[in-house]
Amino acid sequence: MFDKLLKPLCYIKIYHPEKRWFDYYLPLILSIIICAVLYYLPVPVVFVGKDSLISVVNGILQILSGFYIASMAAVATFNKAGMDDPMSGQPPTLYGKPLTRRNFLTYLFGYLAFMSIFMYFAGGFVQLAGKSILQIAAEFHELTKYIFVAVYMVFICNILTTTALGMHFLIDRVHRGGSKFVD
Repeated sequence: MFDKLLKPLCYIKIYHPEKRWFDYYLPLILSIIICAVLYYLPVPVVFVGKDSLISVVNGILQILSGFYIASMAAVATFNKAGMDDPMSGQPPTLYGKPLTRRNFLTYLFGYLAFMSIFMYFAGGFVQLAGKSILQIAAEFHELTKYIFVAVYMVFICNILTTTALGMHFLIDRVHRGGSKFVD
């Protein structure tokens, strides 16, 4: 049962050396930069509540989750030669097997849909429990707040960088012609 519920997370298990940049390194770098900017702003940014960071991000996640589901459906039914062939160059692999472009993009957009819905509900919970969270956080050092914001931003930046990867494939790679034999 859990295997079926968590199937979109198989995207994380896909191996390709360049993919690590989109999944881990870039989101981490971006979240550190964002948190540093937020920390040093002269007027503090509100993280929880009305017109807060989480409310703005949740507004965007509402839109993106539908886009990801529509993209996944489009990729699954996209009728173009080469979509079901193994990807050229060093193809990404899942459990040691090379993926087709259709497989890869379906996993990618399934993961993005799952993560955007998950982060939407996580943000919603934080919004609803904001006063309690702020009371608990007040007992800890001020830096603790930024650690939680950094973790949140790593997930959000992961969604953004993975979205950029998906857009690259939809804009460029899907429509690029491969080499063909000429008789």
